[in-house]
Amino acid sequence: MSGVVVSLPAMREIETIVVGGGPAGSTCARRLRRHGRDVVVLDKATFPRLKLCAGWITEKVLRDLEIAPGDYPHPMLPLDIRSHLRGVPFALRWFPTPGKNYSIRRIEFDAWLLARSGAEVIRHDVRSIRREDDRWIVDDAYACRWLIGAGGTMCPVRRAVFPGQRSKSRQIVTLEKEFFHPAREDICRLYFKRGLVGYAWVVPKGDGHVNIGLGAKAKHLRKSGTDIHAHFRAFLDDLIAEGRLDAATAAGLNETGHPYYLFTRDGAVRADHCLLIGDSAGLATMDLGEGIGPAVESGLMAADEIVGQGTWDKGKVTLFSLAGLAQRLMRAANRRHLPAA
Repeated sequence: MSGVVVSLPAMREIETIVVGGGPAGSTCARRLRRHGRDVVVLDKATFPRLKLCAGWITEKVLRDLEIAPGDYPHPMLPLDIRSHLRGVPFALRWFPTPGKNYSIRRIEFDAWLLARSGAEVIRHDVRSIRREDDRWIVDDAYACRWLIGAGGTMCPVRRAVFPGQRSKSRQIVTLEKEFFHPAREDICRLYFKRGLVGYAWVVPKGDGHVNIGLGAKAKHLRKSGTDIHAHFRAFLDDLIAEGRLDAATAAGLNETGHPYYLFTRDGAVRADHCLLIGDSAGLATMDLGEGIGPAVESGLMAADEIVGQGTWDKGKVTLFSLAGLAQRLMRAANRRHLPAA
């Protein structure tokens, strides 16, 4: 009796697989490549890809990424910030963050960082992950010693290896829209007066783009019975009343959103040579929900652990975006979520 022998493709062996090509994943991959390590980035998207984000980066982010003036080939707009506070009839030309702030478009920024990393990037939607002996097996197609979860809030690595470790009290939900709007002003406006446990923003970007959005704690929205879409539309009405947005443009906006998590000391980020970084680890700053800075820091620390030059410790990421008295007040308000000294 004769039969047909089917040859199955061999499983590819890689030292480190990074699942997710955003700032956390690309930063980790770049440092590993600079140490001559074998690393592949898997991402379900093809870059450049649209990424909803206010796109706020700080001086520290640029230092951590080793981006010198003139390195970045796309617009990077210095932010001139105005703070609008409840009960204050005028905007304050003040915002207590250390150093300068800039805006970027994530569709450009993420693709550039990933290309700069020098890592091989494979378009692949990760479906299954299992531990076999001392290796991680991904979709029976890849095997690795180190597995890095950098796929954002819904990262498949987090779901497979660290299930059920989300604190609902730390969840933030957002609605926003980024669009070409040459009539926008070159001023970043932050609004802390909508009755949200959060804030709204208008962030100008290069080449005539702008990001308008708001974010709030999901727990507050549930308890108050308020709808975030209604908050967003009311915010647009405020901008129209202030003369910062025209009614026709506002009516044509189709806002979309996503959830993510503020930092909390609860929840593991390491197990058997598997590390979570960036939004998959829930690292956004506890005051403004800034995610890019902690993502970059976590990617660097994870790579340092793999090459034997450090340890990934989420308690060492930047916890607050604000400085001075504002940070001290936020520390007091968030004391139970801070890492142990």
